[in-house]
Amino acid sequence: MNRIYYLNKINTYAARFVLEVEGFNATNQYHINIHAESFIIPVLNEAFGLNLENLNTTQKKNFPAIDLADFKNRVAFQVTATNEISKIEDTIEKFFRYELHKTFDVLYFYIITHKKEKYKDGKLNKLLKDSFVFSTKEHVIDKDILLQKINSISSTPKLQTLARLYEHEFSDIQIDLRKKEYVGGYLNNEPENLSPNLLKIAFPDTFYIAELNIDEEKILSETNDWLVSIGKKPIKKMKKAKLVNKALKKISCKALDWMIHENCIYSFKNLYDDKEPISRIIDKGTITSIESKEFYEGGEDNKRVFKHLLRNTLSEFCKIKEIEWFGKSEIFRFANYQIAPRQKQIRWKGKKESTKTVIFEMINKKEQHIICFRSLAFRSSFLNILDDWFLVLNPTWSFTNPGGYHQSRFESAYMSGLKRLENNNAVFNYFRFFGYYFSHVDLFTVDYPYLKISSHISLNLSPRLEEKTWRPVKTIAVPIDAPLVDMKEDTELFDNTLFN
Repeated sequence: MNRIYYLNKINTYAARFVLEVEGFNATNQYHINIHAESFIIPVLNEAFGLNLENLNTTQKKNFPAIDLADFKNRVAFQVTATNEISKIEDTIEKFFRYELHKTFDVLYFYIITHKKEKYKDGKLNKLLKDSFVFSTKEHVIDKDILLQKINSISSTPKLQTLARLYEHEFSDIQIDLRKKEYVGGYLNNEPENLSPNLLKIAFPDTFYIAELNIDEEKILSETNDWLVSIGKKPIKKMKKAKLVNKALKKISCKALDWMIHENCIYSFKNLYDDKEPISRIIDKGTITSIESKEFYEGGEDNKRVFKHLLRNTLSEFCKIKEIEWFGKSEIFRFANYQIAPRQKQIRWKGKKESTKTVIFEMINKKEQHIICFRSLAFRSSFLNILDDWFLVLNPTWSFTNPGGYHQSRFESAYMSGLKRLENNNAVFNYFRFFGYYFSHVDLFTVDYPYLKISSHISLNLSPRLEEKTWRPVKTIAVPIDAPLVDMKEDTELFDNTLFN
């Protein structure tokens, strides 16, 4: 599609924008003006090459004279439906009274209806200080001036993005929804189910503590012998948890569900059981069983220790689910194949059986080779509410190099692009997927007795928010200083029939 097509779309929907604002304001409905502030930000950013933010939502500091700002480029905007000179004078007076001219070099007014054909600048010029330049001809703009600026854009992809922004906000369905909200007030009557990112967990009523019994000097000596053999310097000491790890590996145990605190090992596993490998590195005469609830209710220090034990127990649970802990980023992510890293899919069952891609290949568009892998991941913490414990799960992504483990040097750029593609609904679907994946049990599920995770819970909220309809329009993000890849939104979970 050529630029004329996109320009015609922009012109059509920009006219709708003005008509809608004027219609609402004529009946003393001013909610649309607040909505206009948020909508106009990406439009102005694309047209002027700025990075504006809405100060009403991003800044704690009060900026009484302006609504939008780009602090790096030192540009500020006042967005208003009032085109009177008195509004401009009042804003400029406040702009200098609060010394905002020391933070911003340029001040624009965007009139969301129509600016006047001519303003008298005489009184305005008396308000300006410190050689600050302001002209109503240049710095007071409206739809028509903005469209002139957009018309001068030569980049067709930029025009495509602007056309999508206008079309999304001023389509028939969006205008109709705003009429229902602002005039009919239907939001006051319809409830909505909300799902907090909490998964209820269960663990044993008892855990065990015992003092360590390992030959630390021998382990350190063996480690140094190995370091010297590969040309590295020996070390003087080793963290206790690392010593325990090495002691367990010597007996072919790779368990993660334990923690070290004050030279004692903590675990939900029964340390009295001789078949339990951990029992081979402890002083059995010091084993003590502790009631979980009694311990974590013993104070904040105890609760922190208990949360650490839960995190390590979660690591072992996730290992069974082919999910690994990546300490550098402090996330859990789906583990790639070690010998030959590649795209990975898993079978899972929600309402029906399906396949979910959990590791994507990121292909260099120019050279057509794998530049990195994109793995579904999550950050975690634990929350105790009265007698219940919850896993707080926040879905995210991990980008690895072609080896499938180490962090890709392009992660920051690709993550930024991906976040602009995704919305709340996508993140919620990932959360629901993890909830089902962790809680679903069938004949092939490996039993792990020390941690059980339930599926997500819902809460009832009124009024209802039509989030699906109001999802923000997608813009195509081009990574900076990173090879161009096919950055697609993951839509595999958009089919609601996958979930109960």
